[in-house]
Amino acid sequence: MTGARLSPTNKPSRGGGAPTWARRLPLSRRPGAVGEARAFTAAVLADVPDPMVVADAVLLVSELVTNACRHADGPESLLLARGPRVLRIEVTDGNPHPPRPRPLYRADETGGFGLFLLSNVAFSWGWRPRSAGKAVWCELRLPERRTDRPPRQPSTVGRPPR
Repeated sequence: MTGARLSPTNKPSRGGGAPTWARRLPLSRRPGAVGEARAFTAAVLADVPDPMVVADAVLLVSELVTNACRHADGPESLLLARGPRVLRIEVTDGNPHPPRPRPLYRADETGGFGLFLLSNVAFSWGWRPRSAGKAVWCELRLPERRTDRPPRQPSTVGRPPR
């Protein structure tokens, strides 16, 4: 895969700095884990003023958790760490092998687009080994919060104003 920004590091690549907050969701390989991770992400990011950034984060969480279900024994946890202008998404699993990009299209297989999406939606991504498995992470740029208006509430995102 050309252009994949894969690096085995734990450091945010650009602009991340120290997180201003982090939220962790314990996960396991059970029915509904992917949906639970998506709902958690949307709820945690409810104050982000750009609904497209939230949609990108939910998409990437879905891909990372699905990959952990499909290629490992399931996800162990989801971490969302937010810096001033960066959101770091990290999913841990028990498989020590690094993620391997696959050919973009093979007629005999379903799937294989997760890492392609990751490399095209996130501005940076990578993985790091852990004592028992690995963590796959990615980073998204967050918009600056405007101080002249409050952040959107989840109930108004995507709905026309009344």
